[in-house]
Amino acid sequence: MGTFHDDKGALHGITVVAEAGDTVYVGRCDTIDAESVILLDCDLHAEGDDGKTNAEWLQRAARFGVWKKHERLALPLTDVSTVTPLGDFVRRGTTTAAATAPAPVESQQTTPADAVVGLTDSAKSEVRRLIEAENRTDQGLRLGVSGGGCSGLVYKVEFDKRQEGDLVIACEGFDVLLDRKSTIYLRGVTLDHQSGLGGRGFVFNNPNASNTCGCGESFAV
Repeated sequence: MGTFHDDKGALHGITVVAEAGDTVYVGRCDTIDAESVILLDCDLHAEGDDGKTNAEWLQRAARFGVWKKHERLALPLTDVSTVTPLGDFVRRGTTTAAATAPAPVESQQTTPADAVVGLTDSAKSEVRRLIEAENRTDQGLRLGVSGGGCSGLVYKVEFDKRQEGDLVIACEGFDVLLDRKSTIYLRGVTLDHQSGLGGRGFVFNNPNASNTCGCGESFAV
């Protein structure tokens, strides 16, 4: 995978597929930030062009490469529904929930929890317990991703206040907070909590991960 830069995103340097409506873009990912997805050496295909579906075109792109129609192309993040490494996208065959990035969101938007991430009953119960025990009623549970760990990306779980641009998910007595960049990697994830002697605390079950460290805290896409 590419080299992680906090200011560019975990997919920096990787050839990715970005979906926006009925059009797919293939290029080398430069930056994903709160405003845009920037691709380098990019080609694109709209569903049905040249008599091919997007899936067929992507299969060919994975085998033979793409024509460089744009040296640098900035896609508004609000227009992009998925950003996925090309190899992973093609192996899955079609667009799946595992590859889905956030739907267009506005600052402070609230959406049902299962629309983006899910929490098991055990995780919800533990979050509510911690909120009461630590008097964090004015904060939400922030889930995120940062660079690091043995697999390249590390999960983050912490209590925090809402920030501008957050996706806010109402979840049975508390809010789950995600920044837009992290949402790309966490969509479809389920957060569990394992207690007891052999428990590992909060555990992410991530269908997007192509590799997960044995510690459960680090993953790759």
